[in-house]
Amino acid sequence: MKVFIGYVSLSGNTEKMAVNIRNQMMAVGCEVYMERLDTVEVDTLKEFDLAFIGLYTWNQEGLPYEANEFYEELDQADLHGMKVALFGAGDLSQPKPCGAINILSDKMKRCGVAVYSRVLKIDKEAPAYDMARKCEDFADQALDWGSKRKKWRFLIWNRMQNNPKYQKTAYLIRRALDDYPIK
Repeated sequence: MKVFIGYVSLSGNTEKMAVNIRNQMMAVGCEVYMERLDTVEVDTLKEFDLAFIGLYTWNQEGLPYEANEFYEELDQADLHGMKVALFGAGDLSQPKPCGAINILSDKMKRCGVAVYSRVLKIDKEAPAYDMARKCEDFADQALDWGSKRKKWRFLIWNRMQNNPKYQKTAYLIRRALDDYPIK
């Protein structure tokens, strides 16, 4: 499965979240491309099966300036049916925490994009361990939603990869899946 991860980050928290999501997607065998949103053409999202988009929130509820061009290009792109999961870091004590994510989500829905109903919002002061765990869980759930695969496959796969007794079997399965990808 081809996965795109696009993000903009000011303090580095959203970038850390993107890296954690990338690592989880690679761990389950996805082909992952990660880039900053200010360098991405919106039309390139069509090439991917699933996209993760991460934003920080500027001025408590505005879009970051790096994402403005991406936001404006959404109107011209034909992304009907594209599956996107949104994430971001911000101050969760604010009345509208991570408001930029809500703004982008609304626009994407109006443009025909299928937006994952669960949005990952992490407080900017969250410990690194909690952030990593939440990002991994979110990535697994979004992948399950995006690929329509059964959850038990991922549970078995994760157990096989983490158990030394089954690591060789997991490696052989991964090689077989690379030779004959599931579409």
